[in-house]
Amino acid sequence: MAGVDKFGVIFSVAFVAAMIIIMATVLQTDSSFTPSTDSTPTQTYSPPPTQTYSPPPTPQAAPQTSSSDNLKYTIRGGIVDSVSPDENHNAVKIMMDSRLDGQLTITLTSDSVTPFDDGTYFVTVDGEEVEFTQVGKRLTIDFMANSQKIMIYGEGYKSGGHDMNSMGHSDDSKEHEAMMAADKAAADKAAADKAAADKAAAAAAKAAAAAAKAPMALTIEPVAGSGAPGCEPECYSPSTATISAGGTVTFTNTDTAPHTSTSGSAANGPDGVFDTSLIMMNASFDVTLSDAGTYPYFCMVHPWMEGTVIVE
Repeated sequence: MAGVDKFGVIFSVAFVAAMIIIMATVLQTDSSFTPSTDSTPTQTYSPPPTQTYSPPPTPQAAPQTSSSDNLKYTIRGGIVDSVSPDENHNAVKIMMDSRLDGQLTITLTSDSVTPFDDGTYFVTVDGEEVEFTQVGKRLTIDFMANSQKIMIYGEGYKSGGHDMNSMGHSDDSKEHEAMMAADKAAADKAAADKAAADKAAAAAAKAAAAAAKAPMALTIEPVAGSGAPGCEPECYSPSTATISAGGTVTFTNTDTAPHTSTSGSAANGPDGVFDTSLIMMNASFDVTLSDAGTYPYFCMVHPWMEGTVIVE
């Protein structure tokens, strides 16, 4: 019995010693463990955003709007000091202080300046003739920085009936030159107007002669590609044709798409005077018109195609 107890004690001591060795080995393994580098947080440097300098916008001169002697005006780029009608010269004088390139818009009246026969005026800035925009009696005049005086002349000045020296500008050479230039411009304009009138009269005479010889037959064709929008208003060739009463119009389809030529309009529909019905490629249809008048027509397949036949 004592032998058994002794053996048990020895076994217990050996077991405890083995457990101590095993635990020591485990603890040594844990202490040598190196964490994975994958768990280390990564830091990335991002530079601050680049700031772009934007210069402040260039200040714009505020427009000045006012009126003087019932003449309404707006000026940008300067200040109007005075507006004074000049009855002796049939003109208006605008004195101003302009520090920038600018623009004056002024509405004239018949009492202030009587325009030329065609309703226009003649304008100078500091004695130099300038171009301007006119809508009715409203004039828009551009001027350069440091300009001081704008003169607007009318019909009395064009007539040239005033003595230059009696106008009070004998000491102002620029004004004198401007007046001489205005007279020349008026003469040139009168000559140009006469030439234009003569040309218009000749054209009217030619048209009248052509109308007197209106043909008895003509051919009308659709323009190429007229089966799609975009040919307007010249989808037929010719789009407006003239024939003599009793003449015949031949509608020939030279296009790749089928077309009709139907009297009336796309907006109001057919009016029943004539209808070629559908004309296929390279086919044609004749229409004889006996009564004088104007006959609009269109294509019922492609309503953007419209034309006119005039019978005389």
